[in-house]
Amino acid sequence: MLIKNLSPSPALSVVQFTDIDAFRPAEFVADARSVPLTLANFHTARAIVQLPHCQIIVLTSFPRIVDVSYRAAHGIVIFQLQDAYEVSVNGLSVDRPTFVGMRGNLDLQFVEPHGSLHAIIILGAGLRDREWFDTPDELCPFTPHADDLAMVRSVTTRILQTASAKPDLVQEPISALAIQEGLLLAIDEMFRRSRTPELTNRIASRGYCRLVRMIDEYVAFHAASAIYSADLAERCGVSVRTLGTAVATVRGMSLHRYLRLKQLWSARAQLVKGSDAVTVTSCARANGFHHMGEFARLYRATFHETASHTLARARGSD
Repeated sequence: MLIKNLSPSPALSVVQFTDIDAFRPAEFVADARSVPLTLANFHTARAIVQLPHCQIIVLTSFPRIVDVSYRAAHGIVIFQLQDAYEVSVNGLSVDRPTFVGMRGNLDLQFVEPHGSLHAIIILGAGLRDREWFDTPDELCPFTPHADDLAMVRSVTTRILQTASAKPDLVQEPISALAIQEGLLLAIDEMFRRSRTPELTNRIASRGYCRLVRMIDEYVAFHAASAIYSADLAERCGVSVRTLGTAVATVRGMSLHRYLRLKQLWSARAQLVKGSDAVTVTSCARANGFHHMGEFARLYRATFHETASHTLARARGSD
């Protein structure tokens, strides 16, 4: 893997996590919130290079649902560094080479059934408008020409390798500007020959994302209550079928499984704080579980340990 072969340097930041409970607080600070779909062989890593007027972030992800809030006044470009991947972005299924361009304020909802390696290019104020983006505050997915995407991937990879092995080249102003211009020219060509998906799919996806946000807000404010699909659909002003379709499209799973997953991760977040006032029973009930046998079974199946083990480890008594 690319990041594993990189060494940190004055020009390259590299951070790796093998503990989900250590990773989640760090990710939250970055304004991203993940719900892993499995904890088997958990590993994630992040490498960052700062160029004069843009930042390159490369991420090794894992099977997950993730909500990300981007505040990118000057634009952002996201693309995969490998062909073997499958992802959904705001309900738009991506199982072929695709990249995303956008600027402004956007809330994106990703589902990654499998881990992947992707790059994020965040543009800074020092760059002139290269006419990559049309409408602000809107997700713009594109299908690139294969050769153009290969070039952008190659240039990005070389920049990270240079930052690792020869950091002086990335830190010296003149050479850094040349490195940056090579990347921008490659992205120019990728945008020039790309195609956009059907508008009707994007409009339908937007409505489904709105419904999922309404579900998330309702669950957050009624965490301890039993949640019934019919009541939830009525509050959202749609049928149960439409609500189920929205969750399946945006989150990649059934409404019932999604609600249970959110409740389980909320309970775990309380347990890993290790507070003396917290008990397994109180956490379960505070997150909508009123049958302890069911909670114990689902918790062990999801996290591969008991809730009491999680709490004991958090308190340092494991």
